[in-house]
Amino acid sequence: MSDAPVRRIGDRDRKPELAIAGKLALEFDVHLHTLLSPDSEVPIDVYPALAIALGMKRIAITDHLDFDPREPGTTLTPHYRRVEAVDELRRTFGDQIEILLGVEISYDRPYDKEIRAHLASHHYDLTIGSVHPGIDSPFLRSRSAALAGRGADATAAYFEETLAAAQSGLFDILGHMDYVRKYVFPHIPTEAFEAAPELYEPTLQALVDTGTALEINSSGWRQRTGVPYPIPQAVRRYRELGGEYVVSGSDAHQPDWFALNFDRARDLLLESGFEELATKKWRTAGERWPIQR
Repeated sequence: MSDAPVRRIGDRDRKPELAIAGKLALEFDVHLHTLLSPDSEVPIDVYPALAIALGMKRIAITDHLDFDPREPGTTLTPHYRRVEAVDELRRTFGDQIEILLGVEISYDRPYDKEIRAHLASHHYDLTIGSVHPGIDSPFLRSRSAALAGRGADATAAYFEETLAAAQSGLFDILGHMDYVRKYVFPHIPTEAFEAAPELYEPTLQALVDTGTALEINSSGWRQRTGVPYPIPQAVRRYRELGGEYVVSGSDAHQPDWFALNFDRARDLLLESGFEELATKKWRTAGERWPIQR
């Protein structure tokens, strides 16, 4: 375990107690990255300590797993190492907080068969399926300037992937549904996506149809766009379509990002008509997700 001091989250951006008390308490951060991910250096024991300090009840360690062999998340951390790390956390913190073994899988249709085989043979308490612009993607920041002046429909290929991920039924949660906005901003502004619901509504409907949870990913509030993933009108539309399952994830890659802006996430969920998180219906650490309905 790390000897590094645990940093408490400051109040410069929000008051964390607003998100873990009262109606619709956000007591579970489902989306956390540690040094087991290629883009984070957070010691794995930092998040449980932060969560306990904030009075949270659950966290999920969801380090990256890629299937494109050109991506570093393909081979960085084998499954057994993830299991060992979470088991060690449970031995240290298990009497104070529930710690779930999770994973964030980069969904890419050419690797659907490999993803299915992996999930069939490796246990996780929680699975997030996310679409990330890959090495060949036209949406990478280094290429996105070419999209300047175009509408949100220029990102249709991205939303075709999110739709496939939602329809696959492989995952408990669809992560940061419109994450492409991060990469194409400011060349394609957020307003363009707000004006193009036809891009994301099929994915929302697929989530409803498969019982897959929608993540309210609060990282967008700290990024350049200043808007969560997905955009608020998509959250409201998901509810209108009959969506029931929502979760809150900070997508933390640094200690200061843990549970950041969860008060805003709660406000958004309440305004959208949600009264409880999906996690109140799901199982505890060590059991298979999702529940059988």
